[in-house]
Amino acid sequence: MTNLLKIPPSVTMTAAQALASALVDAEDGDLTDVIIIGYRDGDLYVRSSRLTCAEGLFLANKAMRWAEAGGEL
Repeated sequence: MTNLLKIPPSVTMTAAQALASALVDAEDGDLTDVIIIGYRDGDLYVRSSRLTCAEGLFLANKAMRWAEAGGEL
């Protein structure tokens, strides 16, 4: 595996950069669960770790509130 650098969050990150940054956090043990939401050819793309639908909804709702607050937790 290649060495990965942690890139600070940015609104100009590509999908690959965002995933690589999250992978570094996951490998460091900083993440317990993840949900990935994106678009592929105009269709919704969702992947998650071992989350139930209810836990996925909880994370998506938290992300929505984070976005509504301008990126502040």
